[in-house]
Amino acid sequence: MRKSYTRLLLLLLPFVFSLQASAQKYEAENATLAGGATKQSCTTCSGGFFVAQQDGNLTFNATPPKAGFYNIYIRAASTGGSKINKFEVDGNTLDFSFSQTQYSTLKLVAALQLSAGQHQVKIIKSWGWINIDYLEFEEVEGTNRFNLNQQLVNPNPTPEARALYDFLLDNYGDKIISGVMTLNSFDESTWLKQNTGKEPALLGLDLMHSGRGYAWYNDKAPIIDAKTWYERNGIPAMLWHWRDPSRTTEEFYTRNTSKPTGTTFNISKVADPSSAEYKAMLADIDYIAGMLKELQSQHVPVIWRPLHEAAGGWFWWGAKGGAPLKTLWRLMYDRMVNHHGLKNLIWVWTREPNDDDWYPGDEYVDLVGRDVYKDGDHSSQVLEFSDMNNRYGGKKMLTLSETGSFPEVDNLVKDGAAWSWYMPWYGNYTRESRYNPLDLWKKMFAHEYVITLDEMPNLRNYTRQDQIVTGIKDMETDQRAFTAYPTLVQDQLRVKGSKAIQTIDVYTQVGSSVLKLKTSGKEVMVSMTSLRPGFYLVIVNGTTTLKIIKE
Repeated sequence: MRKSYTRLLLLLLPFVFSLQASAQKYEAENATLAGGATKQSCTTCSGGFFVAQQDGNLTFNATPPKAGFYNIYIRAASTGGSKINKFEVDGNTLDFSFSQTQYSTLKLVAALQLSAGQHQVKIIKSWGWINIDYLEFEEVEGTNRFNLNQQLVNPNPTPEARALYDFLLDNYGDKIISGVMTLNSFDESTWLKQNTGKEPALLGLDLMHSGRGYAWYNDKAPIIDAKTWYERNGIPAMLWHWRDPSRTTEEFYTRNTSKPTGTTFNISKVADPSSAEYKAMLADIDYIAGMLKELQSQHVPVIWRPLHEAAGGWFWWGAKGGAPLKTLWRLMYDRMVNHHGLKNLIWVWTREPNDDDWYPGDEYVDLVGRDVYKDGDHSSQVLEFSDMNNRYGGKKMLTLSETGSFPEVDNLVKDGAAWSWYMPWYGNYTRESRYNPLDLWKKMFAHEYVITLDEMPNLRNYTRQDQIVTGIKDMETDQRAFTAYPTLVQDQLRVKGSKAIQTIDVYTQVGSSVLKLKTSGKEVMVSMTSLRPGFYLVIVNGTTTLKIIKE
């Protein structure tokens, strides 16, 4: 009997060690403490201590044993109410909030790509005062981090909108689309052409002056510019700084001590169809819908990003909380899509921290953007990306819908931050070196990972490049499209393709399924550590069969 238990223990030991290796705990008391953070005894805490952050910061030296994807958790307790701090990994930062007064575990980021070796990790006070027990790094499979919606939320989009969405899907994770915001027709794209020799692929346009009756302004200027840009194979991206619908002011910012001339327009009246406010909002929506319908009649699709940065509260549409904002978003969607018949829009929600209660719902949103203004910060913003990808279940493509300083391409590639596009704001953000140096613009535009206007296909007749094929002839072609190596594998199998890899299925030689992955991109690392030695068949996209041997 003792011999049997010994054999069982020997069999289980590798499994136990693999579980221990997949997660690493970093005690807060072992971090470098500064600014008033103090180590304190705690009989219920891991290691017998916690760190009272107070006004201080903590710096950890994390050393994942191998390259891979990691979830990162914090175990902590608030000293009372919601607290906001900054989490930083290798210079990338993310704001996080913590409100539980009992020790609880919060996932800070999901599937963050890290190299083996040392990484500097920090908890930095913002509006702090939390008690921190430890950080934990959990190794996870990164190949299935995306499960992108393949269809637009509009069930019957125009062919042009469908083609543009297909283009975005094809390039997601493989390349990033360059963009720039404009104030006046092509001002910043022209400046970039003059100073770099190239233009960005995406052009930001604003409807803030339209529908206000300004004698000095041509209401249709954004529509004309969108059509012109699309005819050059560019992508028109529209937002709407929606001025006071009551016409009491010309403001879109709310009235406060820093903006005493702002509007007090009450969005909460969106719940009352008989109110003057509701009727004013509906009239503005109808006017803008008419303008967008002109583009539809001209076969022009639009990246449509309304009601942006709502949870920030600085715009009137976000001044009364999440419930009225969601009602207004859904009203706008229903009015534009079902009443006016707009089918050329790709709907983009702009996330702000702690806005889960504001999100209109997956059925009303095609993509999710993040507006990031961190002067001089050219990191990939990968923590924001990882947090958002986890928050939306990997279903929505993510974009840097506005930036001050945009990420450097080398950081994007290194960190695997698969933003769909980046769009710096107009004026100083585009032209001044303290935000984005001209040499960085040139580097971005010259890099193969960045798509510029001259590299764009004809979007009117664009067809999906990464579709799963089923025909016999296509299967024969597909069989040559993918490779896997090494064929004699120990831990990690690398699968590469000439087009996107969407599914990977691994079977034993007798046909038993042992591994199924959903993924994206043209190169995928597959962990084979859990498989027994032997012969396996790796089927890519349901069409390509590759043979490998696990040592």
